[in-house]
Order: sequence, then structure tokens, then C-alpha cells
Amino acid sequence: MEIDTGASVSIMSEDTYKDYKSKFRIEPTSAKLRTHMGEQIPVIGRAIVNVNYMKESAKLPLLIVKPNKEVFKDELGTVKGMKAKIYVDESAVPKYFKARPLPYALKDKVEMELERLEKEGQIQQVEFSDWAAPIVPVVKENGSIRICGDYKVTVNAVSNLDNYTIPKTEDLYATLGGGQEYTKFDLNQAYQQIELDEDSKRYVTINTHKGLFRYNRLPYCVASSPGIFQRTLKKVVQGISNVLVRVDDILITGKTREEHLNTLSEVLSRFKRIGIPLKKQKCVFMAEEVVYLGFKINKHEIYPVESKVEAIDKAPSPTNVTELKAYL
Repeated sequence: MEIDTGASVSIMSEDTYKDYKSKFRIEPTSAKLRTHMGEQIPVIGRAIVNVNYMKESAKLPLLIVKPNKEVFKDELGTVKGMKAKIYVDESAVPKYFKARPLPYALKDKVEMELERLEKEGQIQQVEFSDWAAPIVPVVKENGSIRICGDYKVTVNAVSNLDNYTIPKTEDLYATLGGGQEYTKFDLNQAYQQIELDEDSKRYVTINTHKGLFRYNRLPYCVASSPGIFQRTLKKVVQGISNVLVRVDDILITGKTREEHLNTLSEVLSRFKRIGIPLKKQKCVFMAEEVVYLGFKINKHEIYPVESKVEAIDKAPSPTNVTELKAYL
């Protein structure tokens, strides 16, 4: 919960109310709430609560509202009104690779991930394909597996790269001047929220020990995926100031709290309309300092995360031209 002494009403989400284990009773109310964009906020009811401040106490009304679960959910979303297309040279010869052997320790995890992706409709099994890439299982920090197609040996070699500009980190930070607090969004399965057009699906077929699977949504490791996703998100937030977008990393700020909240409300409204969900547990709201793209940001300064600096400090000095190029 957060105090805003300038607010005309006090609200609490239904989820927070449940966390308090119903220590106060909800009664019916005719109150109606809307965002500054005019969207109605569902009001469940009203509770009278005891409020203590210094030596003063009072019984005040608290409106209980439904959280915006259409935006904050762990389910896979679908961007409305668009499908991604992978442009491949018409003269390109299809490339088919056999499945690579998997380490025994990863086989069960890969099978579980394939089952999850198929259940969600992200992939579908096919009996035949003239295009097929082997997979590269990537072990994430939590021990789960991300399946990546090794598309550098297939479609990436013959596709026309989506050259939509990915902004440089330093250019993004130049727009942060005057920000007081920061909100950071974590998109849920970012690229996979965009469906592929039918013709593009054959290019992103993967070959596994369980057979051939074709992606129905934009997968990781396709060379054009970052550009496609950057263009999509920039269109979503077009015209909104104080919003930084670098692929799936989104940062919001404002010179005042009111400006920040207005921007936040507008971005959430657009995400809701377009069908982009967020991981609430990984989002940061109205923080005085956040980590964004490897830098810590607050209203006073921007500086690198210690672990990044430490990695450079401890890196061995290059001894030849090849090592120097790798270092740079």
C-alpha cells in the first residue's frame, strides 16, 4: 500500500484485501471510479477502517477494487492486429538438419518444455518439413530450460534482416533527465506474444529427439525477432513521453509523481488493449532506484552495476589482436 495525501479516495486491490485475511468487512457502495483515460475501474465495495496518524485517529472509507488481471498475469498473451513475417530470399535452398544428441541430464527437461510449448500452442508437431534447425537447450537461472533453434545454420543465413533500429543504451539514458521515480516492466514471454504468419512458420521448424516441431509464434534466436519486437512495442507506446523501450525492457519515469502516474496509466491501458501481459511479481513500481540494462538509475545519477564493473576489472589483459578484439 502507498499513501497519497492528495487523493480524493483511498483504494485497495482485492488481492491486498485478501492478504489482510478479511480483518474488515466489505459493504456495498455506489461509488464509481475511472482512470484519467476514462476507463472504468471495477469497485467491489467499501470498507470502514481505522486510520491512525501520529496522535490522531479516525474511521475512514476504503474502496476495494478489482486488480487489472488482464494486464498482470502469467499467461501467454497475443498481440492483437498483427502477425510477424520472416522474409526469406526466394532463391534460398531449404536447409534441413538432423536433431543433435542431447546430454542425458537435459533430456527430461527438454521433453517437459516441448510439452509445455505444445500445450500453450506455441509449437505444433509436424511429420514433414523441408526446413529444420537443431535445437540448443539453454539452462536458465531457475534450472528450467529454454529451447532455442540454431537458426544461424538455417533461416538466419538466407533471410532479410529486419533492420528496425534498436536504440543504444546511452541514447536511452539521455532522455531520462528530470525523472524522480521509476517503473520497470517485465514482459511475459516477450517475443512469443506475436503470432507468425502462416508462410513464415515453416522456416522456424526445429528438429528434436521427439520429432519435428513448427513454431506458431515468433521464437527466440531468429535474427529478425529483436527488430520485429522493437517496432511492435514502439508503435504501442508511440506518442507517450517518459517511456524507454529497448526490445522487452521498458522503463517509465516522470518529472513529477502525477506525470509518472498518468504515463503509467496510459501505458497499461494500451498494453491491455493490444493484449500484452506483464509479470506483476517481476515489475517494479515507483521506485527511487532501479537497475535497467546493466545500470543503476536514480534521480541523481546513472552508474554501472557493480558486478558488470567487477567482470571488466578482473578480465585478463589481452595478449594478442584476437583477444583484444574479443575484449572490445
